[in-house]
Amino acid sequence: MGISAQSLLIGALCSSATARSHDLLHRGGKVLSRITKGENVKLLLGIAGAAAILVGGAAVGIQAGHFNTETPVPRTPEADRPIGGYEGWWNSTPDSGSTESLPQETVTVNTRTGKIIDAFNRAKNSTLISDVDYDLVPDPSWPANSIVIIDATSGLVIEDFLIDDRGVPFDENGRPIDAAAG
Repeated sequence: MGISAQSLLIGALCSSATARSHDLLHRGGKVLSRITKGENVKLLLGIAGAAAILVGGAAVGIQAGHFNTETPVPRTPEADRPIGGYEGWWNSTPDSGSTESLPQETVTVNTRTGKIIDAFNRAKNSTLISDVDYDLVPDPSWPANSIVIIDATSGLVIEDFLIDDRGVPFDENGRPIDAAAG
């Protein structure tokens, strides 16, 4: 659903604090009527202490939610991000560690610009375009406004997907992936 565990925890804490506060106010009203008659001072002090703890806990939880130190995972290639390019089965390593059936060198071509924008050389574990031996010859059969992943050894397109003008892939509903989150 795209909701972090921290946000769920904070929401649960706030919901619980609200329910407890309403319960304490209801009971407090009954106790207050007894106290005006001189009864249950200890009970009133206990309720006031519990309310203070709940309010303090909710404040700490809300404050902690504003200091999220997790770095968002980049979804689109940009030069100023620590990891650029597109990731997929073609440039990953399976859990088994066997890369025998995977391409050894790939290039990523943006068909909007007709340029190689990314590369992967498995033997060198490199993403430098200069480490992949491939001469780009744009093919008119490549889908327009897309990213094509090419096996540099065979020259075959092994993956392609539509992108917007920023290079952001579209989801299954035809929306840019970063728009689905917002």
